[in-house]
Amino acid sequence: MIHIIVDSTAAISDEFLKSHDNLHVVPLFISINGEYVTEEHTSIDEVIDYSERTKTAIPTSQPSTGDFLSVINSIPPEDDIIMICLSKAVSGTYNGALLAAKQSGRKNISVIHSRSTAIGMVHLVRDAYEMMDAGLSYKEICEQLAVFAGRIHTSFTIPTLDFLRRGGRVGKAAGLIGSILKIRPCIYLNDNDEVDVLAKVRTEKKGVAALVNYLHEHSPCKRIGIVHIKNIEGAKALQATLQAEYPGVEVTVSTGTPILACYLGPGLVGIIFESA
Repeated sequence: MIHIIVDSTAAISDEFLKSHDNLHVVPLFISINGEYVTEEHTSIDEVIDYSERTKTAIPTSQPSTGDFLSVINSIPPEDDIIMICLSKAVSGTYNGALLAAKQSGRKNISVIHSRSTAIGMVHLVRDAYEMMDAGLSYKEICEQLAVFAGRIHTSFTIPTLDFLRRGGRVGKAAGLIGSILKIRPCIYLNDNDEVDVLAKVRTEKKGVAALVNYLHEHSPCKRIGIVHIKNIEGAKALQATLQAEYPGVEVTVSTGTPILACYLGPGLVGIIFESA
């Protein structure tokens, strides 16, 4: 059997998790009031409230090698394992998974860099299960997932860079900080796994237009995911627009996780899509 391990930023639904015995989640951690808790034991509202009240970064922590090994060792030694991890642009989780895979001593264990988060990781999980159902071998699935991960595109528009600045994860978007213009940044994860500037606009409407244009530039698409943080109205409006433009493609709406809220804050709306 092939087992899939993802980190908690994928936001795998409880329903999907319960229906797949070979799917496992390793949590990231968030420090609120000096105490680290797993991502599932806090909320987006709590994260935002704490960061806005203190005007400081919220410390986060990737899973330890032991956290990964605990899950790996719970899987029968004869079974194969694929781990799908959050982008290196915002976390060391991927590198931690590589170390754990090496220390596990297993022969058939692979780590996939999703180059994304949230629904982007879910897309890869779904790809993996579709290939399992189609009867592809473990090696073929790993090879194809690496290809598919290279086709994942992640872009967001956010009201402010304050949360990225506080967390020190601005990457090439650092040049936007301190701008005298009141702008709404549009950012994306570039080919070098850095947070980069996609566009600088004044309104959410223009920001969303920039994201849609980015999507058009990389079409056709296999899957489109709309992700938001405390912006369900903006996400639903964008879903309706894109579903009309891409009637043959599934367009979903989901929320980010508390970790993503730590990095990007409220008001976010983004498009994470997989090119065909």
